[in-house]
Amino acid sequence: MEAKFELTEQDYRYLFENASDAMWVHDIEGNILDGNRAFEKLTGYTLQEWAGMNIKQFLTEEFLDVAREVRRRLLSGEIVEQPYEQRLLRKDGAVRIMKMSTSPVIINGKIRGFQHVARDVTEEKGAEEMLSKIIDGSPIPSFVINKQHKVTHWNTAIVSLTGISGQEIVGTDEQWRAFYSEKRPVMADLIVNGVSAAEVEAYYPGKYRKSSLIEGAYEAEDFFSALGESGKWLHFNATPIKDKDGGIVGAIETLQDITEERQLEENMHYYVQLITRAQEEERKRIARELHDEVAPSLLLLTQHLDVINSSIKPRLPSSFKERIEGLRNLTIDALESLRRCAQDLRPRILDDLGLIPALEWMTEELVKNYGINARVEVEGTERTLPVEVQLLLFRIAQEALSNIRKHAGASVAVVKLEFGDDSINMTISDNGRGFELPPRIEDFATSSKLGIIGMCERARLLRGSLEIKSKPDEGTHVVTKIPL
Repeated sequence: MEAKFELTEQDYRYLFENASDAMWVHDIEGNILDGNRAFEKLTGYTLQEWAGMNIKQFLTEEFLDVAREVRRRLLSGEIVEQPYEQRLLRKDGAVRIMKMSTSPVIINGKIRGFQHVARDVTEEKGAEEMLSKIIDGSPIPSFVINKQHKVTHWNTAIVSLTGISGQEIVGTDEQWRAFYSEKRPVMADLIVNGVSAAEVEAYYPGKYRKSSLIEGAYEAEDFFSALGESGKWLHFNATPIKDKDGGIVGAIETLQDITEERQLEENMHYYVQLITRAQEEERKRIARELHDEVAPSLLLLTQHLDVINSSIKPRLPSSFKERIEGLRNLTIDALESLRRCAQDLRPRILDDLGLIPALEWMTEELVKNYGINARVEVEGTERTLPVEVQLLLFRIAQEALSNIRKHAGASVAVVKLEFGDDSINMTISDNGRGFELPPRIEDFATSSKLGIIGMCERARLLRGSLEIKSKPDEGTHVVTKIPL
């Protein structure tokens, strides 16, 4: 059985008087009939002072016109968009800004007066106006949206960037028009919704990162084909705007046109590719000459020494035979060194059989020559990679394994290849002594670790990334991620 819950007139009076919003009632001529404590606080007048006063005494001429227009519409039955903004003149002369709702008081079918509910938003409005001045005066393209995703600010700089005026966009939720041909959330919309990083990833896959300075803020880079004649690259930051309780009430997004920087980067990338290819072709040529021209000469010299040594008569001193044997051994060592140099310059196994056999050859060399338990592991569906990808991944692995051999003091090394649908990851791990990482990878250059810088550059040539994870006595992991 449901219990009935009824409010008495006394209950309604209690709610009215103790409401946090200002509430008052006046007759059709504007004479104030009743008000609550919040109304006293808002106006600065006590109950005894404002009783019998007219609403005109609380309004300047400009805002009295607003009140008259609302009164006219309500009397004629027209719709009034509420809440609306109004200004009120306090007893001390200060002007307070209110968000206000007004409804008619109807008695016996006739409008006898009006009742009002108002909230003081002076501080919020002041902060909004200050924000507006800061944003409008900024040379950085910026816009602000509120909790309802409506644009509240659209500065001059973003008008210049997008070609869309503030009159077109402010008050709407059409901020997407500046960047996309179809409606979808922009970064600021995602911030207002308080979405997770996974949801940001869905809209900006691999293009975003969390802000290191502001909680809940994100930054990203992307190409926007709708901007300008041939599109623009933009770097953009979206930051939440919070109220005093920490709730998100909006978001500000700032943008930077980085098209020229990206074009310069593309040019540099192209030239580095050309240099790298030329370098690899030169390595290939030198390796071929060593293998095809110098190695046969050393091999022939070894054979001649064998013939000389076997044809020497027994009466010649044994010391002479030992010197010939010594020369033969030196020649064989030189031949082996030359073959290793040729293989390091450009192993034929890479050109003939591909990346995985070449990696296996390198790990077998570590096992055979240095006693390091090295191996190659492959996950996912193996497939043929572009020649440039194979070559640069091989060079990264070659440098990493060389560092393990020279510096790590490791007994185990693993090269792991992971084939994904649209990427390939290569992780090279060891159980060696590890080291303390600098704050940035670029700082390796100051400590003469140029090999690591070279590995990073090769990953960037493939539009990928290289990350090094290491701690003293905890080994090292070199992780290369390459999009395909």
